Amino acid sequence: TIYDAVGISEPGAVDGHQQDPLQGVSMVYTFNNASAAERKTAQYFEVMGSRGVYRDGWFAGTFGPRNPWRLNATHLKTWRPEEDVWELYNLNEDFSQADDLAAQMPGKLAEMQAMFSLEAAESKVFPVGAGLYTFYYHPEELPKSPLTEWNFFPGQDRIAESNAPLFRSGHSTRTTIKATLPANASGVLFCVGGAGGGFTAFLDGGVLHAEYAATLVYRFKVSSSAALPAGPATIEVALIYDTSPGPAGPATLSLAVNGTPVGEGRVEKSCMGIMDASETFDIGVDMGSAVSMDYESRLPFRFQGELESVFVKYVPPKTPGGVDEEAYVV
Repeated sequence: TIYDAVGISEPGAVDGHQQDPLQGVSMVYTFNNASAAERKTAQYFEVMGSRGVYRDGWFAGTFGPRNPWRLNATHLKTWRPEEDVWELYNLNEDFSQADDLAAQMPGKLAEMQAMFSLEAAESKVFPVGAGLYTFYYHPEELPKSPLTEWNFFPGQDRIAESNAPLFRSGHSTRTTIKATLPANASGVLFCVGGAGGGFTAFLDGGVLHAEYAATLVYRFKVSSSAALPAGPATIEVALIYDTSPGPAGPATLSLAVNGTPVGEGRVEKSCMGIMDASETFDIGVDMGSAVSMDYESRLPFRFQGELESVFVKYVPPKTPGGVDEEAYVV
């Protein structure tokens, strides 16, 4: 549609690499004719195994491995795409998809399923659900940096999550922040992710906070009991996963200032894979959507003190006895 609107043709090759032809139909013909007859009579979709197809007023689809209203994994562990139950709707008469006709019209359903296979094959969709391979079944194979420790400085932001320290399930970290705090210091010290999931450490009115957001639903926060005094400070944020946390497993989140513990709590659910598909790792600011709703209205919530450095290091998980294998070192 964009190529058509600006009057250019799609490139056949880019930097010497042949390009696959674009699928679909330009929508330009509708710009000046809202009642124009549709020219694309068939359209498929597939997202993480959830899939469907539209053709000439009919729609057939299946939820795949997850029911959209369920917060848990539903039946991801036992999912077999060939056993998915499909639904069938006549959108010309039932736009809200209230009357499933699959049992009454098995022939029409089979026709629509065949259309899905045709459209999906043309657009290189198969194997169905392949996007779940790393996201759910093998998060250990997701792209990640080979580094095990990082030293960051103010001005470093918009770092891709895959190039930054990981705070997702199984990646225990200790972060040491050296800063000079003003009275009633406020602002983000570091963060990764966004509203859809992430981890942030920040000050608000002098009080130190760390919050872990496992999707939009589960949020876990630890705070200091009092405001930190003005002046130089060494702040430690430790996220230590249990030795065998399992998928989305728990961790202990603790805070210390100048070697003195000031807060501790549990993160009962964590992100297995990426925290947010489009957010980044930021120092001294939250550049995307807010990880914590506490400062959403004040984005980018830039730290107002003097941030010297943020040092992040992977550390061993919690031992079976419940003691962190590395003592605090300030």
